Amino acid sequence: MGFGVLGLVALFFFAANFSTTESSFQCSGEITNNNISQPSTVYIKLTEYRPWVRSDSDGSLNWELPNEWVGYFGHIEKVGDQFQIYETYPQKTFKGTFSTLSQTLAIDLEAPFGFFDGTCTAN
Repeated sequence: MGFGVLGLVALFFFAANFSTTESSFQCSGEITNNNISQPSTVYIKLTEYRPWVRSDSDGSLNWELPNEWVGYFGHIEKVGDQFQIYETYPQKTFKGTFSTLSQTLAIDLEAPFGFFDGTCTAN
C-alpha cells in the first residue's frame, strides 16, 4: 500500500513538473498598423506541451509589449520547425507563426497594435 501511494506521488510530481517546457524570447522588429511601421520589441513566452499531454493544442504563447499590453494565444500547432498561432475566441482564427529554425515571429497582435514582424533571441 505504501509503495502504491509513493508511486502515485512520484507520478504526479513527474506529470506536474515535466508536462510542459517554456522558452522566452525577445523579438525586435516592426509593428505595422494602418500602413505605418514603427520599430518595436515584443517579448514572448512559448509553452510547449509534452506528447503525453492530451490536448488539441501543442501549447500556448504569451506576448508582451513592455509598458503597453500583454496578450495570450491559447492554441498553437507545431508544424515541423514552426508554430502556427491561433486565437480561439469566438472562433479559431489564424494569427501568425513563430519559427524555431529562423527564430522569427510574424503575428497579428490584438487591436489596436497591428502586425508584428521580427527576429527573436532567446532570453
